[in-house]
Amino acid sequence: MIKVSTEDNLKNAFSGESQASIKYRIFSEVAKEKGLKNLARVFEAFSFSEFVHAKNHLKALKEKEIEDPLKNIDEAIRGETHEIETMYPEFYDTAIRENRKRAATSFRWALEAEKEHAEVYRKLRVLVESGRDKAFDDRIYVCPNCGYIFTGTPPEICPLCSISKEMFREF
Repeated sequence: MIKVSTEDNLKNAFSGESQASIKYRIFSEVAKEKGLKNLARVFEAFSFSEFVHAKNHLKALKEKEIEDPLKNIDEAIRGETHEIETMYPEFYDTAIRENRKRAATSFRWALEAEKEHAEVYRKLRVLVESGRDKAFDDRIYVCPNCGYIFTGTPPEICPLCSISKEMFREF
């Protein structure tokens, strides 16, 4: 019998709860689009519940590590860099080879957005390290169709998927 550690269980639970949270959020959006507001509300509530579970598992897994903002930024940069340099290029190539156009588009859009994520994290790391977090006061806009991000003033249309800036979500 293979022994599984608590760390392995926390990693698996974090992954499962994270995926459930996002899946339920998507289910909520679909229910809203179909006019099923109570079903949407239930999915939204359960999505949040699964998020709380994931957060608790991650905090138990990382313990004190997660309390250091610079370490969090460094981990985010490593993750984005992996997605940019390895993961999404490989996923995109496989989708093209298998003639899965929708998947290829999804991977390409994600790859381009991840490049912007990494750049913003790098800028923020310098500011946070020097005690100037407040210096980053740019508005961030996210395209709800492809996930591309813009800082500062957004363009009139998304350069990846061509939807109008009126659709962008501001943060």
